[in-house]
Amino acid sequence: AHWQVCRSLDEINKFHDEWQKKKKSQEFWIDGVVIKVNQKKYQEILGFTGKAPRWAIAYKFPAEQGTTKIKDVYWQVGRTGALTPVALMETVKLAGTIVAHATLHNYDEIRRLGVKIGDTVVVEKAGDIIPKVVRVLDKLRTGDEKTIQKPQQCPMCKQKVRRKEIVDKKQEHSTAIFCLNNNCYAKQLKNIIHFVSKKAFNIEGLGQKIVEQLMNVGLVKTPADIFNLKSGDIESLERFAEKSADNLVNAVQQAKEISLARFIYALGINHVGEETAIVLAETFRSLNKLMVATPLELELINEVGTQVAGA
Repeated sequence: AHWQVCRSLDEINKFHDEWQKKKKSQEFWIDGVVIKVNQKKYQEILGFTGKAPRWAIAYKFPAEQGTTKIKDVYWQVGRTGALTPVALMETVKLAGTIVAHATLHNYDEIRRLGVKIGDTVVVEKAGDIIPKVVRVLDKLRTGDEKTIQKPQQCPMCKQKVRRKEIVDKKQEHSTAIFCLNNNCYAKQLKNIIHFVSKKAFNIEGLGQKIVEQLMNVGLVKTPADIFNLKSGDIESLERFAEKSADNLVNAVQQAKEISLARFIYALGINHVGEETAIVLAETFRSLNKLMVATPLELELINEVGTQVAGA
């Protein structure tokens, strides 16, 4: 009921600004407006990227902000081994939900913000999804705040960490702290969770808790181990019985047939997201051809640059 044809950027901005004022009076949550090219022939010419139309874009409202206090900071280990600082905060309501954790991205961001444990901070949800700390209200400091220490070892495996420069697909430079241990439990866990996730192998019943359980009893160390699971191995585990064990094994067997794009995505190659995986699959058509491709052949593909080819 609320669509409107806009014939200039000024008209689009006016429509966007009007709805930003009206959003709180609606019966439903709104985080922006969608702008579409409204002629079918132009939509067909513009087409799609791997997962989105080129003829439509979300024009988000500015993120809703709130203030809260940082109680502590802990470090999470990601799939690539990157250590991400996460702020544990006093709960605050943001964009319709209660949040108590916010990402601080990396140690450079902690220094840029000048954030300390005990600080009062402004937080927002980036894209109304991921909470992040945007600024410190340093005039509210009492003198009891504590400096956030750079980790000297991985919080999970206690092995060495190293600071490395990283360059993303947009060629933006930043530095991150990485766990160097390939056998780190946290890295292996995140890799397997990514491997079985909805956009990858999509194995029903293999959530984080079950993956952790299978790893803790030594049944799974790598994604390949999942395909060797037998009902008898898992029916004695907590949360399982004969039927649920059979269901999981059947789900694993059914997942063996997968498109090349989803398989490439499941491998968790650095910088290779869903869209790049589709492009690689459409270009090479087989895993064998992709495996023997040279960096130069990869770099010539749209969506793949030096960083992705190297990864």
